[in-house]
Amino acid sequence: MAKAELVAGLGFGAAVGVALGALVIAPNLTTSMADDDPIREEHRKVVQDNKILQTQNEASDKIVGDVGAELVDGTLSQRPVLIVSTDDANGGDVNAIKKLLESSDAIEAGEIKLTKDFLRPETKDELLPILKDTAPKKADTKDLDSTGALSGEVLGTALSMDPESTKPLASVEERADLLHKLRDEGFIDYEDGTIVPAQAIIVVSGNGLRGYPSTALAEFATGLDDVNGSVVLSGRTKQTQDDKALAQVRDQDAKLSTVDGTERAVERIAVILATQEQLDGGQGNYGSTETADSALPGKE
Repeated sequence: MAKAELVAGLGFGAAVGVALGALVIAPNLTTSMADDDPIREEHRKVVQDNKILQTQNEASDKIVGDVGAELVDGTLSQRPVLIVSTDDANGGDVNAIKKLLESSDAIEAGEIKLTKDFLRPETKDELLPILKDTAPKKADTKDLDSTGALSGEVLGTALSMDPESTKPLASVEERADLLHKLRDEGFIDYEDGTIVPAQAIIVVSGNGLRGYPSTALAEFATGLDDVNGSVVLSGRTKQTQDDKALAQVRDQDAKLSTVDGTERAVERIAVILATQEQLDGGQGNYGSTETADSALPGKE
């Protein structure tokens, strides 16, 4: 057993090393390339190296994915965890994170899918009155005029347990009224009978959009965390570019945790471990980009 665990550990370490390796980027080529044999040879070599790296990355993802369930086993035992996915979230990313949550022994608190309209500037004037009219009594909506901040506060209150007492912050009726109204108006989607109060919330996004959608998402995730206290905002690598949501949250030095690179198996594992760290009172920014603290919690 010890030898098997050692081999698995070495395999995971090697896989993570490859997974986090730098990608070779082909140089810009001119139209005269065909007449310049050295440049043609260099281009051929770079293309070949990129294919090798892609194969290595795919292989490392498979290794990491195979041992991922063991790495997160029991980390969230008996903890109700809710997933909130954005419209651009990749289905494969969401499903992989769900499977890891099962392996972590977390209690499934459901999934709420945000539609495009939830983060669009054109529909914020329709969303704001719904949030204000159906906000649970304990939601502190005073002085919250931005849709992102208000939606985080309102949904955070409706969907969360009190971090100290673990009692639901909203009644069943308050939660149902809010969710039904938002779904009826096309702002969210979910399956009836699947949503329960959560101790932690994982927000899964995709590549993100510049401008208002990113600002609204960053404010929403921060607002959720202000209420829930254990929120992880995750997204693909491009979410850290062009002042998108992950970049904004990291610039703000927020209390929630962030994970970039969820297109890779190792960072999906990081999402689960970051959730555990949040519940234990910690915080961090994880992933493969320069704004991340490390690839995984506790792995600087």
